[in-house]
Amino acid sequence: MKEKSLTKGELYESRFGFRERNSNFCFLLVVVLILCSFFIVRYHFVSHYGGIVVSGSSMRETLHNGDKLFMRFTDEEHKADRGDVIVVYVGDYPECSDVKGGYLIKRLIAKENDRVKCVNGRISVWYSGGTGWEPLEEDYAYYGEGNAYQTQYDFAEYTVGEGEIFFLGDNRSSAGSSKDSRYLEGKSHLTGLYKETDIVGYVPKWSLYNKWLGDIFLSDEIA
Repeated sequence: MKEKSLTKGELYESRFGFRERNSNFCFLLVVVLILCSFFIVRYHFVSHYGGIVVSGSSMRETLHNGDKLFMRFTDEEHKADRGDVIVVYVGDYPECSDVKGGYLIKRLIAKENDRVKCVNGRISVWYSGGTGWEPLEEDYAYYGEGNAYQTQYDFAEYTVGEGEIFFLGDNRSSAGSSKDSRYLEGKSHLTGLYKETDIVGYVPKWSLYNKWLGDIFLSDEIA
């Protein structure tokens, strides 16, 4: 009697062959979906985010020389807000000809129609449309060991004009610790308040608090 293979029969083919083909199809579908998701996420990320490498110590202790961070490009829907760490392009300003790459990374303190001042080492802002001075809670500010320089950091009142911004470095431990918006005081190399349109992007909090992501995914030679 001739032996018939179970895998050659119509019953096997109708039941198990279909399952095998269906399993292969599902596997290929999952692979395609994963690849499509990867490229969609990658396109979105590349379109909206860039990488920066910190140069200098003007943002100590928040940031240090060589830190690699992700930056969210600003647009109509995503604009930098007060308190954000921002990246400003200043390469077109003559006083910033010595700035590496033409970019500064600072803390956005005030925006259009705000007023800002520092008295007894405490920065206060009278926000546009506000009713009085509001002191800033700046746990990020560094005034040297034991806040030694804080009482010497005072500056007179600035009124932020139309389309302008006021920014400072987090490192405030000496007179020359940061190139920022304090131009009237002679405590900065800048000669005026810069524009909101000079902001290239801001550093998301998830990047500030997870610097290891930059170490893994960003190059040391970001332009």
